[in-house]
Amino acid sequence: MGRFGKAFGQLKLPRDPLFRLLAINGIAGIAIAGLVLVGIFWANIGNLRVLVVNSDDPVLPVLMLAFALVITLGSVVIGSAIMLLGETDAGGATPLRTGRMRLKNELKPLPVAAGSRR
Repeated sequence: MGRFGKAFGQLKLPRDPLFRLLAINGIAGIAIAGLVLVGIFWANIGNLRVLVVNSDDPVLPVLMLAFALVITLGSVVIGSAIMLLGETDAGGATPLRTGRMRLKNELKPLPVAAGSRR
């Protein structure tokens, strides 16, 4: 297991933080898609396991379902990671909402004259 363990033990991640984020979350999305695929066949949802086992070519429907799950769940995981980039430790609020970043001009009330209707 000497060379085999070394070859697959270390994953080369990109140096750019954005690509590193996409790679890590893409791998997580693929793993989640694999778990969902196994769960679908284990639970026999919609009698799918029986249909696939009894088909002439059972590999094609499994590959098609796996591909669709990888695209869908991988996109969800990557998209949620990108949307969480602006989150801070202050309960999810941006610096403007937490009061750390002040507006340059103070807000002042603007007087408005209201006319009466008869």
